[in-house]
Amino acid sequence: MNFGKVRELVMTVMELDALKDVDVRTVEKEGLVDIREVEIDRSLPLEERKRAYLEAVGNPYAVRVGDMKVKVRFAEDGGSFEEAFENMLRNV
Repeated sequence: MNFGKVRELVMTVMELDALKDVDVRTVEKEGLVDIREVEIDRSLPLEERKRAYLEAVGNPYAVRVGDMKVKVRFAEDGGSFEEAFENMLRNV
């Protein structure tokens, strides 16, 4: 098994926290992925769709829709990031 490749695909909690803390006001919009251009194969199992989405956007908390920068946030008293992410992928 190629553990280096597996490590590339797995984000740690610390890495996700760092991505969450990105300030979209200071990020060049050209550096953000336009999610209108992201295509995820809906026939893939959910775990593979998650991986494909993360690979495609890089930062699930900061994306672009056309010329608009978008910061994704979740309510403290709402569902978990995992639940919201899975719901989003089910509807994409």
